[in-house]
Amino acid sequence: MDGAQWLASCHRKPSSAYAAWERSPFLARLPAGRAWDALCVQQPLGLTVLWELGKEADAVPVLEEHAKPRPVFYILTGLDATDGADWPEAEDVRMLTAGEELSMPSPDADAITGVRHHSFLWRTPPDGSGRLADAQLLRTALKSALDPCRQAERIRAARAVFWASKRHSP
Repeated sequence: MDGAQWLASCHRKPSSAYAAWERSPFLARLPAGRAWDALCVQQPLGLTVLWELGKEADAVPVLEEHAKPRPVFYILTGLDATDGADWPEAEDVRMLTAGEELSMPSPDADAITGVRHHSFLWRTPPDGSGRLADAQLLRTALKSALDPCRQAERIRAARAVFWASKRHSP
């Protein structure tokens, strides 16, 4: 099963998802709470959450919406994410779950189609395995991303990498 097949299978009628991906605006409305929930965070915080996830972030589906005033990330996670979860409260954080839908392009869509017809693109598309962000790891990464001390550490680390690359440039 590839990423598009897996994602379409999350729809009540998979054929409807495929049909939506073939006509403008090339987005299918897929229900949260059936196969996945999604952590919705604004881009700066989303980048920090992904940084905190480390290598785990490379394997979990992340949808990016170029919304105003700031882009938003949807990090797909397992359905157990909301079961008695102690999620940190923050203004730019919410969980999409049962009863909500999310517009998604096909995982096979190119970014050019997204730019021309809608504001969504896959930062990391589903690979068909059904792998999602582990809820506990995602919760821990979010807590760390919101910690001001950790934010300062990340900024220092990023600056060190940037200046080291400048010294080694020709």
